[in-house]
Amino acid sequence: MKINTPLKVTALISLVTAFSLVTSLYFASVFNNIEITLGIYFLIFFIFLSFSGTTTYILLEFFINRKIRLLYRMVQDYKVSNSDFKLNMSEDVLSTSEVRILQLAKRGSEELLKLKSEEKFRREFIGNLAHELKTPIFSIQGYILTLLEGGLEDPSVNRKFLDRSLKGVDRMNKIVMDLDMISRFESDRVNMKFGDYNLVELCQEIFDGLELKAQEKNISLKFAENYLNPIIVKCDRDKIGQVIQNLVVNAINYSDAGSEIIIRFLDIESNILIEVEDNGLGINQKHISRLFERFYRVDKSRARNEGGTGLGLSIVKHIVESHGHTVQVRSTEGEGSIFFFTLTKN
Repeated sequence: MKINTPLKVTALISLVTAFSLVTSLYFASVFNNIEITLGIYFLIFFIFLSFSGTTTYILLEFFINRKIRLLYRMVQDYKVSNSDFKLNMSEDVLSTSEVRILQLAKRGSEELLKLKSEEKFRREFIGNLAHELKTPIFSIQGYILTLLEGGLEDPSVNRKFLDRSLKGVDRMNKIVMDLDMISRFESDRVNMKFGDYNLVELCQEIFDGLELKAQEKNISLKFAENYLNPIIVKCDRDKIGQVIQNLVVNAINYSDAGSEIIIRFLDIESNILIEVEDNGLGINQKHISRLFERFYRVDKSRARNEGGTGLGLSIVKHIVESHGHTVQVRSTEGEGSIFFFTLTKN
């Protein structure tokens, strides 16, 4: 049975006080030749034990428990935003105070770590965004200055520099559009249009659209097998088309000439597993956990040379999650990578 802390303190103080009093009385009677029977000693002992106990308990309850309850009310007011942190004023506050305060300290420490993590993410995001926009802005600025300093008079120069400026504007526009899409996904402002669609047909359209880009690097795009029958899944066709296109483009960018990119479908219970496999450069394991973060790149120079924004895989993650699934990757450095996710089949 649990004994309240005030009772423990009261019992201890009362016993010590009563025992001290009876001992003093005994010695006083001995020195003064006063006869006191054993029964009287016990009676005096219990009377003072009761009186001392009652007095001590009242003092403890009034001066200590009252102050600690006040302290906890202040803590409760401070933590009013956390509904799970509640104080039961009928509990023995002394016996639970340490646990409560440790809980508060732990929660405060966790919140501090979360804030530090969010602050770090914010700094990295702003730094990455500034870096991504700085390159095209400086390029456009240089082209315009060249034109203003006489390049406009030379048709061969002004046309070339205007074309390059347009490419810089297009790159900035793509970054802003991708960020806007991620923002809308994170705030649940994306209008999803679900339906039943054929994955084989969708992937073939993506292969056709990326054929020239792949041929520039002598990379072949193909299915793992000849899928004769339709593979129907429930999805937003345009969004899943963007997922597959982003994964295939990413594979092209990080594969060497002569590589193969393969799409594979596997029937797993109520889902269809979609795999996009390449035999390219592969990814070191230290990068895997951050691969779907905004602006994170394994090979920064290669990605920028290929015209990527560093947001493609982050968009893939948000679109797949909006379908109630997750995207993952298996990779071996020097051998290639497999990006895979599931969709609910019809």
